[in-house]
Amino acid sequence: MTTPKIQPDFLIRLGNLDRRWLYLLLLVSLSLTLLYSPLFPDTPSAFTRPIFQRIEELSPGQSILVSLDYSPASAPEIEPMAFAVTRHLLVRGIRPVYVTLWPEGNNMLQEIRSQVIEVDFPALEEGRDWAALGFKSGGPLLINALRQDLSAMYTGDLRGVPLDSLTALGGAKKLADFPLIIAFSGGTPGLKEWILYGGDPTGTPVAGGCTGIGTPEFLAYFPVQLMGLLGGLKGASEYESALAARYPQRDFPRRAGRRMGPQTVAHVIVLLFLVLGNLSYLRRRSTTSGPSTPASGGTR
Repeated sequence: MTTPKIQPDFLIRLGNLDRRWLYLLLLVSLSLTLLYSPLFPDTPSAFTRPIFQRIEELSPGQSILVSLDYSPASAPEIEPMAFAVTRHLLVRGIRPVYVTLWPEGNNMLQEIRSQVIEVDFPALEEGRDWAALGFKSGGPLLINALRQDLSAMYTGDLRGVPLDSLTALGGAKKLADFPLIIAFSGGTPGLKEWILYGGDPTGTPVAGGCTGIGTPEFLAYFPVQLMGLLGGLKGASEYESALAARYPQRDFPRRAGRRMGPQTVAHVIVLLFLVLGNLSYLRRRSTTSGPSTPASGGTR
């Protein structure tokens, strides 16, 4: 008489699942997410909130310095936050003054001009409502010079208009005249140099944004030397969410928020399978380790 074969329960069978099913599920889920671009809710973190609140506290007409220190390689992460902060500044009537420590920064500035300012704020005038001073080489040496006098390195903006004719500067002559410095950094020189050579010596508050992988480097500066930090696409998504909640009538694009969709779905699927895999392992252990029996033997 044959003994009936006991079938393993669902959790044990799940532990033996071919990993190619996981890859297939990821492929289908990410494809659908990329196709429909869902927008998941997001809220500002303790790192993002101070930047948003500081800009809200500034008076319309004030000028702040914005440094675009990144290249096309890091633009997918950093550009959405630069777009969101620019929209926030301009909708509040704050006048951004753009500089860059990177040669590629002028191209990044052109993207802001064409995709944000000309689209969402077509009535604004360059030189009056915002200014583009552009790239100058030197890194920390440039920042040191700007501490003393903007005209030591810049005689005019990218169009050749003299500094004295740029009302967007709001009368600022040196770094300490700006109420805030925001640096979007894809590497060196970048945010770290603005903290050490710009913010610390002048006492000017510094905020910034960086790639996700570069975020841990700047946590040690927060919140004393660095008042706020946008870390990677998540930080940009948080800022977009805060902007949408504060100014729902403007309906600004949520570029970072929609890009977070595939990441969110992928992370949820991986975490789900990690939990199920561990449950399967624990179930397997509980079924294979039976109750222990004492060894037999007589008394002496």
